[in-house]
Amino acid sequence: MYATYELDESGLLCEPAERTSDIQFPPAMNTLLLAVWLALCAVGLGVIVLAKNPIAGAAVIALPTFAGMLIKPTFALCVLMLILPTGAGVGLGQAFSLDRGVGLALAVTFLLNVMLTRPGVRIRHRALWVAVGLSLWIFIASLPQPYLKMELTRAFTQFQLLVLVLIVYWILETNYERTFIWALRSYVIGMVGTTVLAFKTGAAIRAMHETRDTRYSATLGSAIDANMLAALTALAFLAAVYLFARDRSLFWRAVYLVALLFLPVMMLKIGSRGGLVALAFTMLSPLLFVRQVLRRPMLAVLSLLVILLASASVGFLVKQRGLDRSVASRLTDVERARTAMDFRMIPIKKAVGSAVVRPIGAGYYSWFERTGSPIWPHNDFFFALGVYGIPGAILFAVLVILLMLTVKRMPLTLEKLYARAVLTFLLVMGLNIKQLSAKYYWVFLAFVLAAERLSQWRAEETDDLIEQRDEALAYPDD
Repeated sequence: MYATYELDESGLLCEPAERTSDIQFPPAMNTLLLAVWLALCAVGLGVIVLAKNPIAGAAVIALPTFAGMLIKPTFALCVLMLILPTGAGVGLGQAFSLDRGVGLALAVTFLLNVMLTRPGVRIRHRALWVAVGLSLWIFIASLPQPYLKMELTRAFTQFQLLVLVLIVYWILETNYERTFIWALRSYVIGMVGTTVLAFKTGAAIRAMHETRDTRYSATLGSAIDANMLAALTALAFLAAVYLFARDRSLFWRAVYLVALLFLPVMMLKIGSRGGLVALAFTMLSPLLFVRQVLRRPMLAVLSLLVILLASASVGFLVKQRGLDRSVASRLTDVERARTAMDFRMIPIKKAVGSAVVRPIGAGYYSWFERTGSPIWPHNDFFFALGVYGIPGAILFAVLVILLMLTVKRMPLTLEKLYARAVLTFLLVMGLNIKQLSAKYYWVFLAFVLAAERLSQWRAEETDDLIEQRDEALAYPDD
């Protein structure tokens, strides 16, 4: 967002206060509104649990939440991030879910809020325009496919994801730094909370019908893919690392410390080989940037401390309680890993062959019939190549390149390290699973792009402090 300049009372140019999408109130009023919302949520939960009336309880919670989301898009984003770890299937027979309901409320309230506040924003990142082009191509590629109605439904899902990423980006770009911090706080809290529920109600969330392993593959409601759960957990871990380094509040640092100890245990219980490899590579990736590490040695020390802390937590779990035999076998059986890799190479080879025969793509639902593959390619690039054809693969590759260039040009701050870690994890994880149809994938890409603005602010703030220190040293008497 670019501010315009105006004349102050002395006739000099000055930068006016930034116009945000949040409707501004005094701090005391904000605290009061939050307290009222928490009280109403408590009442609603009481109606659900004690009065056994889930519909009335949900209404008590939903109405003030919707009003708060309308007034404060920052609050709306925090609610979305709080619910995001639940995945899908939390609700009534898959037709409606908590996850989908919050997404719909976010879209509606944001549209109404924009009509009220009219926050000025310009989409500064070309990566978002490429995302628009990819979504448009997915719609075009669906038209000649045999299962047209189903393909159009999938194209509409991609459109929803595009709208979501634009809304998240807009909220982050048109509000202050605290929006970025509070959204990530909400996500960490949501992930820790759903992990606790997973441990407490393990029988309800073990996808025994989906996998022969007794490993965690969902948090609430119906089972989701275990690799997706691993990605959700790892992204919360990376957010906790960033917040622990950035936040100065002792209370919040205690919360992040719990997450840093707790989430690696969940990663191990999930048993996702790809998730563990991607997270390990991400945490060790700063060692590939030697010059930057030498410039900020304390950040390197922090990374090593986090790695040691997570390793100690996992080691304590294994020593005290051990792992389920099937999960331990999954993580240590080399032959089983080789068999799984050979199996996943089949659709990748078929994606290349399919792109030669059908350059516009085999289609999302007709993929199985046209290729004979029992699964989609477990790789973002080859999924785009096989399902959406050569144009889809090119657009995806351009999107990745633009994201990498965005991170590269950021000043060296904690925000850059966080954005690089998230992007590294998503790209490495994308070598093992397909994420183009996952909500978390697009939401965190918006955070990567928004981190550039914060990084520039932090760098300018640091430069100003250095200049003030130099002036104080040069003119001590002044």
